[in-house]
Amino acid sequence: ERNSRLRYQAARSVSTTHERIQEILRTLLPPTVVEEVRELPLHAPPPSHRFQHAAVAQADLVGFTKLASTRRPEEVVEFVGELFGRFDQLTDRHGVYKVETVGDAYIAGQADLPLTQ
Repeated sequence: ERNSRLRYQAARSVSTTHERIQEILRTLLPPTVVEEVRELPLHAPPPSHRFQHAAVAQADLVGFTKLASTRRPEEVVEFVGELFGRFDQLTDRHGVYKVETVGDAYIAGQADLPLTQ
């Protein structure tokens, strides 16, 4: 009974860890790359891609530090949240891959094949 319980707990822990890794991958990589990584053999090198056409967009909020020093934190968070929310809507609408947001910077990209498929 004790061994069965330990095996069950270990299997559940592995399953939880696996799901967490998948969740992290989905937030860090385009869906097409996540699928490729999933299908790789254990010690295979990570996938690499070449594109004839690609674009990267970076939006950095000019004057953000000054804005943040003259407004309440709630106002700053609301402003950035609304702006980046609009960016998210546009990336979704046009199939552009949102790479990340870092502070007051928004980074997105696209290549020959839609990275969001």
